[in-house]
Amino acid sequence: MTNTNELLRQRFAEAVQEREAILATTIPLREQRDAIVAKARAIEVKSQPLDDQIKEAEAPLYDLNNEIARISRALDGATGAEEA
Repeated sequence: MTNTNELLRQRFAEAVQEREAILATTIPLREQRDAIVAKARAIEVKSQPLDDQIKEAEAPLYDLNNEIARISRALDGATGAEEA
């Protein structure tokens, strides 16, 4: 008669084998994904200086947008030219 611990050990070994078989099928997929991610990161590094330039050039927009919003509220949204 098999005791519970023996059954658990047997199922444990089976489950580990199943896990390893599943992981083995994903190795090529993971390698493909990792290659794509590496290329994307390289592109990201190349684009960083442009991001920095854009951020610096657009820095005044925060205050400018706040000013535009304050003026719009003061005019109750009627920001177009008044008719004579």
